[in-house]
Amino acid sequence: MRSTTVLSKRPFWAQRAGELIHSWREMVRPGSLPADAAAGLSVACVALPLNVALATAAGLPASVGLVSGVVAGIVGGLLSGSRFQVTGPEAALLPLAAAIVAAHGAAGLVIATVLAGAMQVALGLLRAGRFARLIPRPVVMGFTVGIGLLLLNTQLPRLFAVEDTHSDAVALVLQRTWGGHVGWLGVAAGALTALAMVALPRLHKRIPAVLVGLTLGTGLMVWLGAGYDAVGALPRSLPTPTLPSFEGVHLATLLPAALGLALLASLGSLLATSSLDALTGARPQSDLNQDLVAQGLANIAAGLCGGFPVMGAIVRASASIQAGARTRAASVMHALWLFVAMALLAPLVARIPIAALTAILLVVGVRLLNLEGLVAMWNQSKSTLGVVLVTALGIAVFNVFAGIGAGLALASILYVRRHGALRLEVQRVAEVSQLQRGLHVQAPEAPDAPEALDLLVARVDGPILFINHIKLYALIDGPPWAKLVVIDLSRVPLVDAAGAATLQYLAEFLAVRSAHLALVKVPPQLEAALEPIAQYLLEARIHDSLEGALLGAGFVHPAPTEPVTRPVHAAHPAPPAPTTHSAHL
Repeated sequence: MRSTTVLSKRPFWAQRAGELIHSWREMVRPGSLPADAAAGLSVACVALPLNVALATAAGLPASVGLVSGVVAGIVGGLLSGSRFQVTGPEAALLPLAAAIVAAHGAAGLVIATVLAGAMQVALGLLRAGRFARLIPRPVVMGFTVGIGLLLLNTQLPRLFAVEDTHSDAVALVLQRTWGGHVGWLGVAAGALTALAMVALPRLHKRIPAVLVGLTLGTGLMVWLGAGYDAVGALPRSLPTPTLPSFEGVHLATLLPAALGLALLASLGSLLATSSLDALTGARPQSDLNQDLVAQGLANIAAGLCGGFPVMGAIVRASASIQAGARTRAASVMHALWLFVAMALLAPLVARIPIAALTAILLVVGVRLLNLEGLVAMWNQSKSTLGVVLVTALGIAVFNVFAGIGAGLALASILYVRRHGALRLEVQRVAEVSQLQRGLHVQAPEAPDAPEALDLLVARVDGPILFINHIKLYALIDGPPWAKLVVIDLSRVPLVDAAGAATLQYLAEFLAVRSAHLALVKVPPQLEAALEPIAQYLLEARIHDSLEGALLGAGFVHPAPTEPVTRPVHAAHPAPPAPTTHSAHL
């Protein structure tokens, strides 16, 4: 018990450090290391061509993608909040990275990557990772679909005309097709690569379909002996880390791009880690704050080596788990295998056609669309599908943050509409007998008592919010208006500013017509929000019950109390019952 108590009192980051050191010890266990090495090799077979494809698609040398995969893969694998997370260049970062390269050059992307990593570290130290679990799943799905659309729009032109990297896909393809300037040999190599990626996994899941496809596409181009755009020369060692040069870079315009890169990489990594927890059933769940720090340090390391921005990659991590990964050694080994390939296979990688790499990204883009999931969602919930499509189209047409913002807004509106529905049970009462059941009151006997009861009782069920508060106006639908309107709030969990303003308006509206509004059974959590409007209510206060409101309005009087019955004993006879009288206000 003593050790548990001491552990719970340790600072948060001290606990994380202790757990991290324990996970490092697990990496070198003889029982798990062979399985992790095999899983790392499997992931490296997928990551190598994808890293190269992303770098060349952004207008950078292919070596940038490989260096990023090695450096960031080691740093992220050692420090990630999830032991199965794999860090490296990812398709979601390509549009923003390409835009930074186009506006600020390769040096601008290096600076933006380092700055983004520093921002991620700061977010992790501030423990902002917990907010990622609040993002609705439809928005997450829309994010992946939107990235898929961006990949199709940017990479389809590269397949038909490599030099036009940022052209509109549909317009360029039609123009090149009808104009007769399509490089059909490159299209054939890309089609062969894509066909292998789609068909071979159906024969056997362990076949490295990406590598086989690249080999077939490259072999076709080499066999035909035609000139083609290839990856080009690659280094056989890692560069020395150097601080980025700010010369010629306009930092003021680069900072917003770096912030966007930090938020995008953070969001993608956190969503990937959350998805891994759901996939593996991890208990306890991965620490998202530690994951932010790890991804930030990985981006800083990649930037100092002149690399591509990185994030946690759900596809590679899933492949690692399916290949038998047991510890975080699998993620580190994947990076080491990439370094071996760069050191020993550089001449072979240099001959890979750009068209074949483009085909890889196109297949990835189609898979990100998740057409089967969209069809299933159409059959299950069209409103949820609407959130996905709004998010995806916002990303594809405008940018990532506009799409996510639009998706969150629509998801919030749908949530409020679904769970914030306001229901009213209204009863117009003309006689006390209609309310007598359950009430400890009686009709007044005084000569000046009201001849008839003119009362409207409404029970509200659900939150009173800006989106539904207008429904309360039905309580003053007249004339004639009731002399007393009683609103039972016992089933109201929340009242926002718009709802409180409407209640005040109802009270003022009735007061002008010599009538009153009474609020009864107000939950404790609403008392503070409704206290300012008490001055406009019946007796300038909130009543505890319907009986209290009726008494305050003079419609009823307290019912006579029952005589107290006590047991009779021989030694102590019971006193005579007291005489009851009707109490008047």
